[in-house]
Parts: sequence; structure tokens; C-alpha cells
Amino acid sequence: MASAALAAAADGPVSLAERHTLDQVLATVDLLRAVEVHEAVAVFDGYVDAIKDDPAGARAKVLGAVTVMADDATLAPLLLRIATALARADGAIPALVQEEVAAIAAAVGLPPPEPGDGAFLDSRPQGAALDPTALDPTGVDETIVIVLGNEKGGTCKSTTAMHLVVALLKLGHRVASIDLDGRQGTLSHYVAHRAKFAEQNGAAIPMPLHSCITESDARDRDEGLARDRDRLRRAFAEAADCHFVVIDTPGSNSRLSHMAHAHADVLITPLNDSFLDVDVLARIDRERREVRGPSPYSEMVWAQNEQRIAAGRTAIDWVVMRNRMAHIDARNSRDMDGLLTQLAERLRFRLIPGFGERVVFRELFYRGLTLFDLPGEGTKSRGPASHAHARQEVHELVDALGVTALGQGKQAARASS
Repeated sequence: MASAALAAAADGPVSLAERHTLDQVLATVDLLRAVEVHEAVAVFDGYVDAIKDDPAGARAKVLGAVTVMADDATLAPLLLRIATALARADGAIPALVQEEVAAIAAAVGLPPPEPGDGAFLDSRPQGAALDPTALDPTGVDETIVIVLGNEKGGTCKSTTAMHLVVALLKLGHRVASIDLDGRQGTLSHYVAHRAKFAEQNGAAIPMPLHSCITESDARDRDEGLARDRDRLRRAFAEAADCHFVVIDTPGSNSRLSHMAHAHADVLITPLNDSFLDVDVLARIDRERREVRGPSPYSEMVWAQNEQRIAAGRTAIDWVVMRNRMAHIDARNSRDMDGLLTQLAERLRFRLIPGFGERVVFRELFYRGLTLFDLPGEGTKSRGPASHAHARQEVHELVDALGVTALGQGKQAARASS
């Protein structure tokens, strides 16, 4: 905890990303599994507070606690690994943090790592366990995977997924959709309603290549994991010729959801704009409106992101989409703005406006249609004002995500190859 505190406090207040990294270290390093997490965090906070109150004097004492491990061939390298993990938690490594890590290295008798070497590039401490739902080869490296993820229901994941699917289809892309909430099947029902509408009305509306997966109910954990991985792999194989795969995940913690997040090029987390729902991102002290720590969902996203990077893949482009913003009072809106802006900086997601509370979305679901299918789309005739406002919201969403430009880049790369 002394090593972690020195690295985390070197450049100012401890960020949420640094606290999340500390949580990961305590949860995954074999040598630390016996440590009571809350006690360890309390020790860490004590060191950080001491350094804040007396930067020079307390820092020397905390560094002295690290020096005790100088002759331990097992713990000395681990302390340095933990320090480097905290050092790169916020991305770029400031000079002050590099200097502190070098001081920790000297204290335990090891050479200081350089910013470009493995100690800084791979922050997962030795002895950490791999997530069994981590990245698995699928054969869709040339396909952009968009995941709608949130461990709460009723946040507009399926509606957002379907509108993205149709928007991309109408731009000329080949699109696959995968519903991982096989029990509820909201996205699957949406696609089925769409197919029925087309058949009954003779309408030539674009359709995605759709598949639906229900999580295995095998009693043996390893067997269930293998079955889920195989089902997802087959769905990806069927979508190998598509430009985009859009995945709707269940509003709960599940193996299939973890697997999908590991493959996400773009992760969209719809969020109802209220303090009741923001805890999907972080643990909040509701009275003080302060962040206490990352949520289990945020920790899962970070874990899958780290393993993507370790596998040589690009980092997840995490986008949090604020829905129903017009239905909270001005004070709450300001408080939410401040809190979500802080979380965006520390958890490294992009924050964009989403959908208002509009009856039109519910009406369209039962017809299998989206706002992109309504008369007036792409013309000067804009239809009812409510439709026009809602249509503008979904256009702004597609623009904010930047997926159109990504798709054009993928098409160009395929053409050149």
C-alpha cells in the first residue's frame, strides 16, 4: 500500500482510475488474496492523506516502509510492478510520477523502468489471474463491433441498438445484430416485428443478419463458459462478412456480457440521467454527491479493456449516453453534469446526449421500425414536431459516435487489400 500510495499521490489527488487499479491489484495478485480489501484500502488512504498533509516528511516515512522489502526477491519486484500499475492508471505518465517510481525502484534495489519498457506498458502485476471471459479469436478483426452495455434494465439499450443497426444499413453497410439477452429477447422481438412489417406491407426495408444467444444453464462453470464462448464464436463467424456487428447485452452481470465487452471496439452505455442510475458507473455517496469508488460494471469494463490492450488490440472507445435529460430539475442537472464530467475524466469515457422520453420510440417498436424508416427522413418534409426532434437526436447520436467514419476507413482498408 505504501508503494501504491507513493505512485498515486505523486501528481496530486488520487483519481478514480487509480483507485480502480488498486482494486484490481488486490483482487488479482495471488500474494494479496489473503489481505482484507477494506483494511488494505484504509492503509492506502492513510498513506495518501499523510503525504498530502506533509509532502516532504511523510513521503520519506512512506518510502521507508517500502525500503523494508529491499532484500526480498519476491516482494521487491512486486512492489515495483504495483507502483507502475498505479503510475499508468490515468494514461500518460507525468514526469513527477516517473520520478517517484524511480525512487521506489531505488528503495527496493531494482533498476528504474523506462516509460517505454514492459513494466510501464503492461501494468497487470505478475501473479494476476486472467479473466476466463477475456478476448477470444473470432475472425472478425476487420469488422467494427459496437456493444450496448449496462447492468441495469430500462436504459434504452435495445432501442439504441436497433436505431444504430438501421442507420448503418441505410448508409450501405452490411450489419449483423446479436441479442445476448436470449431470455428477454427485446432486440430479437424488434427484428421479428420488422420482418413481419416488411412481409405484411411489401416494404423493402433493410434487415440485419440477426442471431440470438441464451446463456448456457450448465451446472459446471467451465462447461457453461465453453458453451457460451462457442455460441458467440459461431455468431461472429456468421457475421464475418459484415462491416458492423451491433450487440445488445442483458441488464445484468453475465458471462456472455463480459465476452461481448472484450470484443467491443465501441461500447455504448445508455444511462438514465438521474442519481438513481449513475451507480452503474461508480459507488456514490448520495448525500455528499461524491464518488466513493468504481462500480463492479466499471471494473469489468476496465478489466476487459486491459486484456484487449495486452492482446495487441485497440482500447475500447467507451461512450456514456445520457438519456431523459429534459426530465430533471435544473439543480439536479448541474449536479449530474459535474459528477459525470468528473467520472468521464477518471474512467476515460466519452459523454454524449442521448434520447428524450418520447412515446414514438415505444410505438415504433411494435412495428419493427425506427425513426430512419419514417416518411420525411432525408427530405424537407419533417412530419410531426415530436418525430422531428427525436429524429434529430438519433442523427446526433450517430454523428457523435463517429461510427460512419470508422466504417468508411474499414471499407477503404478492405478495398486496398
